[in-house]
Amino acid sequence: MRPLPLEALDPVLRRFGVLYALFARPDGRVLLRWGDPNVIPAVEENTFVGATRDMVRVYRSLERMLLPQMDVQGDYLGIRSKVGDKVVYALFFETRRFEAATPVERLRAEYAFCKSLSNAVDTALQSWVSAG
Repeated sequence: MRPLPLEALDPVLRRFGVLYALFARPDGRVLLRWGDPNVIPAVEENTFVGATRDMVRVYRSLERMLLPQMDVQGDYLGIRSKVGDKVVYALFFETRRFEAATPVERLRAEYAFCKSLSNAVDTALQSWVSAG
C-alpha cells in the first residue's frame, strides 16, 4: 500500500490549523495519523472521537451526504469527509477562530472554512487517488 503524500498534506493541514488528522481506507485500515489526538477531549467518546476509531462506519455514514460533515466537541470542531471511494478522513481543530454576530453567521463561517479545508485536502490527495 502506497503511503499518502505527506509532502502535499502537511502544508495544507498546518495552514488551516488542524490539530489532529486521521486518514483511512474505506475498509478501516489507517493510512496516516497526523498531529496529536490527545488535544481533543473525549467528552462524547462513542459519538465523536470514537468515530475516528471506526472509519468503516464513518465511511458508510458519509454515503449520499453533503460533505464535509461537521461535529462540535467542546472547543473543537471536526470534519469528516472522503475522497472518492479511496480515502475517508477526520480532521480536528479549535472553533475559537470563528467570531460572528449571530449563531447563523458563525455556522456559515464554520461551514465555509470546513468546505475550503476539505477542498484543499481533496486537491492534495487527487494525484494519490488517481494513481490507484
